[in-house]
This record gives sequence, structure tokens and C-alpha cells, in this order.
Amino acid sequence: MARRQTDLGALTVLAAALAVAWPQWAHAQASTGAADSATAKAAGSATPATDPASPDAEAPQKITVTGTRASLLKARELKRNSAVVQDSIAAEDLGRFPDDNVADSLSHVTGVTISRTHGGEGQYVNVRGLGPGYSIVTLNNRILATDGDGRDFAFDVLPSETIYGADVMKSAAASQTEGSIGGSVNLRSARALTNPGRHASVRLEGNFNDLSESGGGKISGVYSDTFAGNRIGLVVGAVYAKQSTRSDSVLDFTYNPDSPGEFDANGDQRITPDEHNLLGVCCVAFGAIEQKKQRAALSAALEWKPSDTTKLTFDALGTRLDAPAIGYHQAYYVEHAEDRWSDVTIKDHLITGMTIQGLTPEVVTRTEHRVVDTTQFGLNGEWKATPDLALEGDAYVSRSVRNSGGKDTWVVAGIPGNHIGYFSANRNALPDIRVTLEDGRDLAQTSGQLGNADYGLHWAELGGDDIHDTVKGLSLGGKLAVDWGAVERLHFGVADTRRAKSRNTVDNLENACQYCGYQYTFSQLGADVVRPLTLQNFMRNAGGNFPTTFVRFDTPAYFESLKALDGVEILDENGQGTGTFYDSSLMRARFNPTRSYRVSEDTQSAYFQADLAGDDWFANVGLRVVRTKTTSRTAVNRIIAISDPTPNDPTSSPDVTYSPAEPVSATGEYTKLLPSLNFAYKFKPSLQLRFAAAKVMSRPSLDQLAPTAEDHTLDRTWRIDVQGDANLKPIDATQADLSIEWYYNRRSMVSGAVFWKDIRHFVTYTIDDNVDIGVPGYPFDIQHPINGDKARILGYEFGLQHLFDNGFGVNLKYTGTDTRAYVNGTHVGELEGVSRSAVSLALLYEDDKLNAQIAMDHSGRYTEALDAVAGYSRYGQPLTWVTASLAYNLSDDITLFFEGKNLTDAYYRANLGRADALAGFETWGRTYTAGMTVKF
Repeated sequence: MARRQTDLGALTVLAAALAVAWPQWAHAQASTGAADSATAKAAGSATPATDPASPDAEAPQKITVTGTRASLLKARELKRNSAVVQDSIAAEDLGRFPDDNVADSLSHVTGVTISRTHGGEGQYVNVRGLGPGYSIVTLNNRILATDGDGRDFAFDVLPSETIYGADVMKSAAASQTEGSIGGSVNLRSARALTNPGRHASVRLEGNFNDLSESGGGKISGVYSDTFAGNRIGLVVGAVYAKQSTRSDSVLDFTYNPDSPGEFDANGDQRITPDEHNLLGVCCVAFGAIEQKKQRAALSAALEWKPSDTTKLTFDALGTRLDAPAIGYHQAYYVEHAEDRWSDVTIKDHLITGMTIQGLTPEVVTRTEHRVVDTTQFGLNGEWKATPDLALEGDAYVSRSVRNSGGKDTWVVAGIPGNHIGYFSANRNALPDIRVTLEDGRDLAQTSGQLGNADYGLHWAELGGDDIHDTVKGLSLGGKLAVDWGAVERLHFGVADTRRAKSRNTVDNLENACQYCGYQYTFSQLGADVVRPLTLQNFMRNAGGNFPTTFVRFDTPAYFESLKALDGVEILDENGQGTGTFYDSSLMRARFNPTRSYRVSEDTQSAYFQADLAGDDWFANVGLRVVRTKTTSRTAVNRIIAISDPTPNDPTSSPDVTYSPAEPVSATGEYTKLLPSLNFAYKFKPSLQLRFAAAKVMSRPSLDQLAPTAEDHTLDRTWRIDVQGDANLKPIDATQADLSIEWYYNRRSMVSGAVFWKDIRHFVTYTIDDNVDIGVPGYPFDIQHPINGDKARILGYEFGLQHLFDNGFGVNLKYTGTDTRAYVNGTHVGELEGVSRSAVSLALLYEDDKLNAQIAMDHSGRYTEALDAVAGYSRYGQPLTWVTASLAYNLSDDITLFFEGKNLTDAYYRANLGRADALAGFETWGRTYTAGMTVKF
């Protein structure tokens, strides 16, 4: 039923948009339409390959216009003239991308959805049903280094002002860089020689978010000029932005099928079928994350044409994202233990309510240190060796550096005592949570009353990773014009790409629980750590009833307070001395070799491609050969002994003894042949059919190549997770695409496509059960990665762009996707991370003075994780993001603008396939921006 409702809603939006466009559509077909004043100012796009003698042929145009309509026109021509199945986005002006965030702009492309980070900013891009790990992102056809564990490029590190255009290539060609199954995203920076003359602009803006009730600002500028008779071109851009954001979200909402597993809820001394196979809530934590972002970037490109046959281009990009975050969360470990639950309610094998004896209300304060420096430097040379032969060489290096090791913190303290908790699940909302403290007070009514005398020490963690990623590329290619019948041009080339990524984890996990148990309050230590906390609009849209005011901790003061216990003997659960003593020096963060790795990946590739054409068709066919060698290094340790003195206390942890870490290394290699075909047939110059087929590949995530291991013994989960294996092979796919494009007038188009992907060798994880690791009485499950699963994707796309003569316009994109995922040969449901439907609809108006637009991006329900717990899968719910903008030209050089994001106050929610089983929530609020652009 949920799927039908989602698809029905998407189709309703589609029908409404068609109804808006239809009244003038027929008229538009019969009229060439006068060029509107906005498009009369300039020009610059590829010339359509049309027959001038044809009645419906369009005269070749140069479009260098500015504004929203101009951006859509240029994107239309890029799509029309592309040799592959492609959608594009063009900048509205030099230094002005359609959206403030590149990912948000890409969400308007058919087949593209995005995921959001703190503050609701677009961060990762999904193409045609596959997550960011199955697509590559390049800048000027060069791979960008990333600050995460994998290859996924986080778009929040890249200000949109540094980008002049973006192409989403959905079909493959032999000349394209390999590594993508979903689609390749190539970002383009500005080039001065494509727009000769001197151009400059400065943009100032300020913003405000209604959830955090805080704001920020941004200043950006760009300068472009050409010299020496347009043989030298220089473009320089800079941007600095500062913004405060807040996201209220669920930090932890987990379930345990083994605790209790079964429960005599009605007290009849027997277990009925309804009281068996129960899923119980384990841990609940939610709160707010505040982030103060500072983002700066500098980009430049220098072009030199010493002759008509030679061109050299040097470009550079440097960005810094300084985005520290601090989270404030309240936490409740309601997990079952002996004699702990009463008044239990059960609905369809889900425990939906209970009274909890001995519940310790906890507060978590955590910080995340994220400072990312990203650079890319490239040199490109073009030489027209003969009238028929053109050669091109390219060299680049891209680096990403994030030094967060030992700088992240996670501290927990709780109110000791025999408190009573009450939990009741709600539909499509957070649960009702109430706590009666041991002294009779209601926790929710203690605002301003709780302090250092109430909270006792518990968990104190330091952590974080130093991640360094370097990509170096060198390529040489050529194009040879030939006259061999239908064969018009040959492409050939070789490339060498070398990537090295390291993660050095610095933490104190081995001793983070040294003070667990709430035995000492901060007052007893003479410390001032607890601070009152009131958050406006806390957990807006979440639903449920729970304490809305709580406290936060001064993290440096928390760690300083630990010194007061140095030399004090540690007591066991019965208050008896253990013979060991507290030592705050053990809380320092240290290099953790078992969670660190270094992976190197060397790839050599070669390609050959032929371009063919006839009177009514054009095509390319080619083969790319790829050889990759990987080397990984890490360290492993073994569990030697386990002691668990307090097994019935869900907030305690067992004592674990490990062996010293031992270095390990591994290598792997593979060779792949990747054939491709792209074919287009023109029924007439305005109507063309495309077909594409290819064998493509996507590499495992870089961290999946290193055999780092992590056990969950401290949580009393007897499982070891091995993250990677250097011998993992790439994911293979055979894909096909059939599309039709109708350019029914000089400013508009309608398109449709059907695509299919058969994907094999997905990297999945298998579990070896009850493995004897040498610790008596504790058999472990060992999870490790393998190539084995497969999936099939069948999707369809529809696009409509219609620009009316009166300045109005509509831009509509719809994508529907049907997926089937298989694990160990068995169909298990939909592919993870794939939205069943996605709609993007924009209505716009533009004239000489005014530019107005409202846009809606809707993504349907999707599977986040198959079999997340006890056979239940986790599903993300539909989300609709609405933005609007209004710009007014005071003069040819000065523009005032106002923008609003997330105007419907959309939020993320996830569940386990039923409304009363919450699995995730995040809300971001609305953001309003106002500013001014000045051209010189």
C-alpha cells in the first residue's frame, strides 16, 4: 500500500505539471517564438547538428545568455549534442551556479537523488538508483580526492561558486574514465577563452535558519580576462562563507531480538505464540547537533594559445571546510534484563511499551572535528599535429587532508539511583518517555534543578581519524579524423592513475570505560562540568512526549575532573576493591593500529573508440582495458580473555584482554575488458532516438580493501566485523539504455528513457557462526566481506522543459525505479538506497528585471538496509524539498535576490516497515537568504 501511495503521489505531480504546460504546447510547436529579451544578451553553446534545408531545422545559435532560462537552454544543447546519454547543468552566470550547493543543483537532474548532512545541506549524490560509492565524481575529468573512508565525494567541501557546469553521463564510452555503474558526474570549472573579454562580479549574502534561530553570510568574487588577442585567458574565483546550523535528530534507536526474545506479558506463567519471537527496544538517544561551518575556496585557470594548433591550460583549486560540530543528546538504555520490565505491551511481536525498573537517564555530549583541505592542480596540453590528428596530454594531482585523530570526543554521564522509566511507542513519531527519579521528581520537570551533584561519571571517549587521500593521474590521448565510409573519427589513449589513502585512527577506546558505573558525581570530585541547556524548537516535527530541556557537559572540564581520582582503588559492583587504581593518563588518545590502514591502488588503462555517422544517425563503439593492483596494510589483535562480572547491568561492559597488535598486509589485482556502444538515430532534426549498451565496473570502497577488524565485546555482542579484503574484485554490470528526445521548438524539449542494469559481484558481508576464537565459553560470529550478491535495476525517466514566450517556464523530471536484490542467490527485496520514484518540478518566470522560481524535489520511499534486525528491513520515508528564489535587476550591473530553502519544513524519518517501529529522524528547519550581486 505504501508503494502505491508513493507512486500515485508522484504521478499526480506529473499530471499536474503536464496540465500546466499543455495549454501553450501546441501553439509552441507551430511557432518558432521570438527570442525573449533575457536570451538576447549573449551566446555560447555547442551548435546542434541539424540539416539547414529541413523545414524544422534550427539555425545554429551561439548562446551566452545569463539567467535561469539561459542555463536551461545551454543544458538542453549539451544534452542534444552529447555522444552519450547525458544530462547537464550550466551556470546561470560566471560564478553563479543554479543552487548554493552543487548537490542540490544535481538533484534537479532525472535519475539523481541526494542525501543531506547537518543543516540539510546536500552532501552525496545517487545516480540511477545506486549510491555514491557506485559513481565517480571528477573535476575537469580528473578524479577528486575525498576525506571519507571510501571513494564517495562529499559535495559540501566544494563551494558552488567554483563550478561553471556539471554533466551527468548515464551511459558509458570507452574514452570515459572507468569506475561508475550508476553514472559519472563531471564538474567543469570556468575558462576565460570561452567568454573573451573582461568580466568581474562580487556577490554578498546573509542567511537565517528558523530552527537554530541563527545565521551566517558569504562573500564571493570572480574575475575573468583575456589578453594578447585572446590568446591568453585568466579566470580567478574566491569565496568565503560562515554559517551556524542545527540538526535535531535520533542518534540511536536500536532493537534487540534476543532481549527478551520472549516475555510473559499477561502473567499466566506460560509463553503464548504472541509472546514469542519478540523484538524489543534496546537503546534510545536523540538530541541536537550544532555546527559552525566556515568554507573558503580559491580557484584559478590560466590558458595560453601560442599558436592556432597549440593550447596549454593550467588550473588549480584549493578549498577548506572547517565544520566542527557538537551534539547534545539524552539517552535511555531501556533494554531488557532480569526483573527489569513490567507492564509490557506487545503488538504483532513488537514490544511497544513497558515500565523499566532501574533506568539510568544519561546525557551525551559529543564533538566532531572536521577540517578538510582539498586541492587539485592540473596541466593540460592540446596539439593539432596535422589537420586530421589532434593529441592531448593531461597530468594532475588531487589531495584531501583531514586531521581529526584524537580530536573527537564522546562523554556520557548519568543520574545514579533506582529510577523508574516508562516507555510507549507511537506511530510515525518518537516514543513517549517519562522517568520518575528515585527521590520522586519527574525528570521532565527538573529543568534548572539538575547539576554537578546529580550526574556521575561514565563513558569518556577520545577518537577520530587522520585521513589522507592522494590521487595522481597522467594520460595521453588522440583523435584521428578518417574517411572510411561510416567511420569518421578514431579515439585512442592510455592513462595511469595512482591513488593512496591512509586512515590513522587515534583514540582511547581501550580505556574509555575506565570510569563507567556512575560511582562518582562531579560534585564529589570538586568539578564544575554540568551546564543547563535549552534549545528552541527542540525536535520539531518529531512527535512524542519526552523531556525537552536537559543539560550539557563542559568536555574539557569533564576530562580534567578525572584527575581527582588518580590513585583511588577501583571498586567492583559489590563495592569491594579490585586491586587496580584509576589513572587519568590512560585516557589520552593513542594511535590505534587495528583500526588504521593504508591502501594503494595503481591503475593502467587503454582505450580505442570509433565514431561513426550516416545521413540520419551517429554512433560510437569502443573498448577500454583496465588493469588494477591494490596493496593494503593494517594490524590485527586477538581477544585473549573475557570477564563479565555484571552481566545483568545493560550499561556496564565486560573486561576484555587483547594480544598486542600484529602488522598484516595483502595484495590483489584484476584486469577488466569494458566494451561500449552508443547509437543515435534522427527521425528528423528535432527528434532523435538513442540506444546505449556497455559493460561497466565500480571498485570496492577503499576501506573495504583493508582487513581492519572491530569487535563488539564491550556491548556484549559476541561478533567480530572484518571490514575489508584486498582480494575483493570490482562490481560488474551489464547495462542498456533506450531513450527518445524531441526538441519541438528552439527553447523546449521532452524526453523519455528506459534503462536496465544487471549487476553482479556486489560486495556484501557474510557471517561465519559460532567460531571458536580460543576464548572458552565465548563462541563468536565473524562477519567479513565477499563478492557474491547481485541486483537488477529497471528504471524509466521522463523530462519536460518548456519555456513560454511570455517569460514563464516549466522544468519537470520524473524517475521511477524497480530493483531486485539477491543475497546468496535468494531474492531479499529491493536494492538498498534506491528511491522508488523521484520528481523534480520547477516553475519559473524571467524578464529584463525579474527572475522568480519555485522548485520541488521529491524522493519516494526507499530501503536503507535489508534485514537490519531480525528480518526487519529499515526504510527511509518519502521527502519533499521545496526551494524558491526571487531576483530583481536594479540595473544591468546590480541584482538583489532572496531565496528560501526547505520551505515546507521537510524532515527525514525511517522505520522498520511499520509506523510504530522508529529507526531514524532528522529535522533541519527552513533557511532564508538575501543578498546582492554586483558586476564590473
